Amino acid sequence: MQNEIIIRQISILGLLAMTGFTAQRFKLFPDGFHLGLNKLVMKITLPLMIFTSLSKFEYSAEVLRSSFLVFVFAYISMFMLLGAGTVTGKLMKLKNGSYTVHKMHTTFGNIAFLGYPLLDSLFPGGKGLFYAVIYHIALESLLWSLGVMIFNKGKSVSLGHNLMHLLNPNTVAFALGITGFLVRLKLPVILDSAMTGLGGTTLYLSMIYIGITLSRVSIRGTLKELSIYVLTFTKMILMPAVLIIVIDLLLRMTGFSMDPVARAVTVLQAATPCMATIVIMAGNFNSDADLAAKNFFLTTMLSIFTLPFVYWMVTVF
Repeated sequence: MQNEIIIRQISILGLLAMTGFTAQRFKLFPDGFHLGLNKLVMKITLPLMIFTSLSKFEYSAEVLRSSFLVFVFAYISMFMLLGAGTVTGKLMKLKNGSYTVHKMHTTFGNIAFLGYPLLDSLFPGGKGLFYAVIYHIALESLLWSLGVMIFNKGKSVSLGHNLMHLLNPNTVAFALGITGFLVRLKLPVILDSAMTGLGGTTLYLSMIYIGITLSRVSIRGTLKELSIYVLTFTKMILMPAVLIIVIDLLLRMTGFSMDPVARAVTVLQAATPCMATIVIMAGNFNSDADLAAKNFFLTTMLSIFTLPFVYWMVTVF
C-alpha cells in the first residue's frame, strides 16, 4: 500500500515536470522565466508552505527528540556520501572540475524542489515537512561552508558568508512557524486561506521549474557518461541502504528511539537526485558545469525508479 502511494506521488511529480519540460521545448515561456520561477518558489510559495504547515503542526516530545536525531543523521549521511563520492571519483580517475562536481553532487541532493513536495505528500499534516526542514538546515550549513571550500580547493570561507546563506526565507519561515505553534497563533480566516493556498502551489511550481531546467540540458552525450550511472547507483541506492543500517545500528547502541517518519525522511532526503544549486555553483566557480547539468538531468529522470525502491527499503528493513 505504502509503495503504491510513493509510486503514485512520483508519477504525479513526473507528469508535472513533463509539463514544464514540454512547455519550454515549445517555447511557451520567455527567456529567463525559470529564474523568476525559482525566486517565486524559494522566496514566496515555499516559505509560506513551511510556515502554514508548521504553525498548525501538533508537536510532541517524540517529534522534538527525533528532530535532533534527524539533524545528527543528516550530517552523518552527507559525510558518508562525500566519502563515497571521493572514492568513486578517484576510481574513475575524474580530474579537476569533473572530480569536484562528482563529489559535490554525490553529497548534496535536490531536497527542496523535489524532497519537500514529495515528503509533504507522503507524510501529510506537517510532520514530514518538519523533519525535511531540519535536514535542509544541516545541508545548508555544510553546503555553504565545506561545499564552498571544496569548490575553492580548500580556501577558507568566512563565518559571515555562511550566516548569509543560512538566514534565508525558508529558515525564517521555519522559525516563524515554530513560534506560531508555541504561541498558538490563529490567523484571520481570509489571510490563512490566502497563505495556505499560495503555499500549496509549491508542489506544482517546483516541478514545473525542474521540468524547465531539464529541458535546457542537452540530452546528447548524457546517456554515455559512465560517471553519472556510478553516481546514481552510489548516491541513490547504495548509500541510502548503508545509511539505514548505520541509523539502526547507532540507535541500538545508544538506546535512542526514532520516529519512523523521521527515519524515512532522513533516508529519502539522502537519496534525492542531484542538487540543482550545484549546477549554478559549478558555473560560478569555473568547474565542470556541463557535467553538473548532465548529472542533474539523468539522476532526476532515474529518481522515478530509485526513490520508490529506497522507500520500499526504508519501510521493509
